Parts: sequence; C-alpha cells; structure tokens
Amino acid sequence: MEANVPRKKSRLAKNKKKAWRKVDITDVEEFLEDERLQERTGGLVAEKLDAELFTLERKAPATATEDPVPKKKRRKEPKVLKCYSHLMPDPKIKLARKPQPSRKVKDKQAPHIKEKVLSGVKTQKELKAEDQRKLVQEKRLKKDRTKGSIVVASYNLWDDEPKKPVDPFAKPLVKRPKRKAPSDLPAVQVPHPGASYNPDYEDYQELLSKAHEVEEKKLLEEKKLQKFEEEIKKVDPKTLERTWLSEMSEGIKDKEELKEEEEDGDDAINAEDLDRISVNPPVRRESKKTRTQRNKEKKKKMQEKLKAQGKMDKTKANEIFRLKSMKAELDEREADLQRKAQERRQKWQSQGLQTRKLGRLKFEEPLLEIKLSGELEGSLRKLKPEGNLFVDRMKSFEKRNIMEPRQEAKKYRKYKRKTVIKRSHKV
Repeated sequence: MEANVPRKKSRLAKNKKKAWRKVDITDVEEFLEDERLQERTGGLVAEKLDAELFTLERKAPATATEDPVPKKKRRKEPKVLKCYSHLMPDPKIKLARKPQPSRKVKDKQAPHIKEKVLSGVKTQKELKAEDQRKLVQEKRLKKDRTKGSIVVASYNLWDDEPKKPVDPFAKPLVKRPKRKAPSDLPAVQVPHPGASYNPDYEDYQELLSKAHEVEEKKLLEEKKLQKFEEEIKKVDPKTLERTWLSEMSEGIKDKEELKEEEEDGDDAINAEDLDRISVNPPVRRESKKTRTQRNKEKKKKMQEKLKAQGKMDKTKANEIFRLKSMKAELDEREADLQRKAQERRQKWQSQGLQTRKLGRLKFEEPLLEIKLSGELEGSLRKLKPEGNLFVDRMKSFEKRNIMEPRQEAKKYRKYKRKTVIKRSHKV
C-alpha cells in the first residue's frame, strides 16, 4: 500500500540559489548555441531577406548527350633564369617618374583653338615668350664667346685711385658685417725713432732714459726684497717661533676663558628672559588718563598738524619769488650733468687704448729693444737682430685685448734622471 502512494512534488523556492541546479535549461542552451553558430557563419537566418537566402537558376541544366567544351591549355612561358634577376627592375622600389604615354595635342585641342593656330595669329603672351627666349639665347652666345678671351685692362695701373674692371657675370660681393675691434690700438705699432740703426742723438738719448727708468724700478724692487730678508735674519729664531705660535693660535681660546664666556652667556639669557616677562611697567589706577585729558591731547595734535600744513603752504607760495635762484640752481645742475657726461665720454674713449684684464695674469709690457752706444753699427748689414718676431706678435695680441696674458710653460721632469758611468770610461 505504501509503495503505491503518490509522492508529493518537492516545491522549491524559485528565488533561492538552490533551485538553479534543479531547473532543466538544455533547450535554452541549444537555441543559444544555434544562434551563435549562425552569427559565426554569416548572420541570423531569421533576419535575412528571401533574396539573400534563395537564388534563381537561369541556365538550363547540362544534359548527358551534349559534349563538354574542351578547356584551352595555357602555354607555359619560359622561366627567367636566376642569373638575370638582378637586371630586372625591383618591384618594391617606386620609380621617380612613371613613363607617360605620348599625347597628341592637336587631336585634343578644341576646334576654335585649332583655327587660331592654323591662321598664324599670335597672342601677346606668346610674343613676350619669344622675346624672352631670344634674349636668353643672345646672353648664352655672348658668354660662350668671352669664355676663352683675355680681359684687357681699360685703366691706368699707376693712377692714385685705379678703377677696377666691372665683370658683368660676376656675383655681387657679400657685405662684411661691421665689427668693432676690441682695442683702438694699431695692429703693428711704430717703434721709437731712437731704436733705428742710425738714430738721431736726441731720440736715442730719450730711449736710453726710458730704459734707465725701467731698470731703476727693477733695482728698487730687488732692494726691498733684500731689506726684508735682512730684517728677518736679524730677528732671534726663538722670538720668531713665539710670534708664529701667537699668530697661528689667534682664534683659539683657553678653557678658562670659554667657561667664563659660558657663565656670562647664561646670565645674559636669564636677564633676557626677565625682560621678556615684564616689558612694560605695571599700570596703576592713578596714572590712567581721563576723557578730558585725552581730548586735550587730540586737540593739541590736530593743531600741530594744521600748523605744519600752513607752514608748507606758505613755503610753496613763497617759492614764486625764488624763481631766479631756482633757475640758477637748475643751470648749475645741468652744467654739472654735462661735465660728468663729458668725463664719462672721455673715459670711455680712453678705454679703447687701455689693456683690460682678461685672465688671472696681468699684462706686462715687453722689454725695450735697445742697442747700447757700443753695439751701434753704421751699416744695416752689420747690425745684429734684436728681439723675437713671434713674441712681439703675441704681446701685441695681449695688449689689444684679443688674447689673455699667458706664462711660459716651465719644463720639468716626471722622473729622476739616472747617471750611469760607461764601461769604456771606467777603463
């Protein structure tokens, strides 16, 4: 009995997640899979038109009795050999200009233009083009004629201002930009007339006096150095050591002095703190001002202000009578400004002749090239050369602010020089 009793269907809540596994969705999955397949293979069939789905066969079906048409066999072209491949044009490289087919202008011309050409009447534009072509041709012929010819000078070479021949085919020269030289001094300075091989007596004596002054200055500097060395030698070595120690320990202080300074500093800090606490004196009730006292002070300040304003107005009014003196002051100021401007101009002009400091070294004037009276020769052939041309040019560059002053490089050895006695010398 119990076996035949119908079972109650288990009701499941559809809104719960448990029910999802119990529902059969195979038909839905099949339908979706079919739709995906259609989309992959050309679109949904339901959405397509009849013309897209069906085609009409217009040709009659081929019968078995009819003989099929034999296909024509294509003739095989002979293959190009590999060795000739480099002679063929590369398909990857684009040609600069494609070969264009020849065009017959006459055929493409309009009938009214054809009539104009046949009549022989030329337009203004065509006439102008013809003239232009003639001019170009004449110029070319002229150039070819004068190519091998020798240019003959059509002016006197020994004139003060000779005229240069004008070349009709020469390009115009480019104008050089104007640039101010770093110095107004000439590139090659004229030497002193006393430096001549056969100088005038006065000029020679002047040059000698200049050389004498230079030597005197050198001697004075040497004497100063010698004097200083002698003074150092006189001083006792112990006193020298003491002075050296005192100089070296100028900024260093003793421990006791440092302690005292620290204590003084603490006291100063304490005093400062006290000052900060009580900046102003305590306010007392007796010292408080009344309203009448404040009003009086305000009134007094206002009166002083009005008085000062009246004084200023009075001085401004009196300035009208000072016009003469003011004019004299203005004239004096203007004259002073002009004088200063003149001084500045002169200073700026003189700077062009001065040597500026360009590097770390200062410019030193070169030594005077002078021959003593015993070394002078009557003939220029017997005279020995003085100075160096290269050094002279270098000094000129330095003096004219073109190059910074330089020092001669000192020669020194990186390693100690070995001394070896030869065997032959030993013997």
